[in-house]
Amino acid sequence: MKKIAVVINPTSGGGRTLKEWPRIEAELIATGHAVTGHISSSEADFRAKTRAFARRFSALGICGGDSSLTIAAEELAAAKFKGDLVFLPAGSVNDIVLDIDASQKERAKRLYLGELSTAQHGKQFIGQANWGLGVVVNRWVGKVLTTLPALRRYQQTIGTLCIILAHLLRREKVMSTLQIGNRLLSGHFSIVLVTQLQHWASGLRFAPDANFYAPEFQVVTVRRTGLLKLIRIILAAKTGQHLNFREVEVSQAREVHLHFAKAAAVQIDGDILRFNGREVTGQNFRLSKLRTQIKLSAYH
Repeated sequence: MKKIAVVINPTSGGGRTLKEWPRIEAELIATGHAVTGHISSSEADFRAKTRAFARRFSALGICGGDSSLTIAAEELAAAKFKGDLVFLPAGSVNDIVLDIDASQKERAKRLYLGELSTAQHGKQFIGQANWGLGVVVNRWVGKVLTTLPALRRYQQTIGTLCIILAHLLRREKVMSTLQIGNRLLSGHFSIVLVTQLQHWASGLRFAPDANFYAPEFQVVTVRRTGLLKLIRIILAAKTGQHLNFREVEVSQAREVHLHFAKAAAVQIDGDILRFNGREVTGQNFRLSKLRTQIKLSAYH
């Protein structure tokens, strides 16, 4: 039998993971896997169990959302893990699995992680880092669902309303200068995205050439414009047609430096970056790539 250890994040998807896990475990067993599972009690426990399993198993599964997978990859990279990282998606939004499915022919390749650093904090990630609209919507939707968890089924609608309100209140606007390789780009932006994923924000194909097997990021920026134009750009991203708008600019680079006129928070793989429960903000961010020995796949 194929041995696999699985770390389950019980809070992903507002508790959806605990409902999905029995079915996923049964399917793994039915397909010839010997499963050792662990339901984490905290992020610290999740990280510790990931490190412990990495020493004992060559295949590690993560049952949760995008942020759970990224946390696991961060720990596995530090442990110089050379095995298989298997995503068992059960979060609210699972954009990473769309890219895993699209990259099945490249599964034998080793994964790159993005590395983000500020003056005092660092974070490794599989997918993307973004500033502006994604941060504000994430923050507001999170507050609504924490206060009224029964509204989780309407998460997409709530997110749409938050996009409109954020623009009307000018909360999503960031003034930034980006150094993308040898290129400088400055202005007022609604979206700044540095990514290894083609898909972002519930399946929008924002970065069609991004790849977590490539040594370069794809950088997508959307300059601030009117609300109707912004909505048209977002809707067009479902098919990649947003690139036809002059407000949208796309670049590739191994390293990206960002300077913001005011301290800004960053969203990474579905969660705003936090330290000790508080949002990490900064005016200067640096992003680069780290080659790992991890092989990434998905089971769903």
